[in-house]
Amino acid sequence: MSDIRVVLIEDHDVVRIGLRTVLQIQEGIQVAGEASNGTQGLTLLQTTQVDVALVDVGLPGIDGIELTQQFRKFQKDHPESTTKIIMLTMLGTEDTVLASFAAGADSYCMKDIGIEQLIEAIKMTHAGNAWIDPAVASIVLRQVRSSIVQPTSQKQTIEIRSLEPEYEQVLASDPVTDREREVLEL
Repeated sequence: MSDIRVVLIEDHDVVRIGLRTVLQIQEGIQVAGEASNGTQGLTLLQTTQVDVALVDVGLPGIDGIELTQQFRKFQKDHPESTTKIIMLTMLGTEDTVLASFAAGADSYCMKDIGIEQLIEAIKMTHAGNAWIDPAVASIVLRQVRSSIVQPTSQKQTIEIRSLEPEYEQVLASDPVTDREREVLEL
């Protein structure tokens, strides 16, 4: 199996150099490029075939969220570009987390995670799975729950239609109980 090709898009030199140094010694990972601002990062992603991009949210020029949005638009016109994006940031606010995923980020990591967790995030994201830092997972879970649970006034009625008349007769003679209806709605 070939190495996972990674690019680093990070404006803080010390962080970028540290990440590069740590990732270069990891078996199965190759650092294929780096950029220090959003504009350079977008150009790098559009011109370099890589597997995973580690993108900081707070980039100068265009921020990491805008970079992600623009890159996803680019990918729609270039299906050969299959790069996955991991947001790697110190910003764990609800707005930042949700905006990152809405922009198209595949995974979200806080910068204070350990190297083992970062390697796990890179490998899982490369494999097509989302990796969400436990420090922000509750934000994502809360958002999912709020989008699923609807007030009673907004619940939809689902009509069950059978293809065969005998099933319609069974339902007519033995109607669904309130509890069964509740289970079906869930």
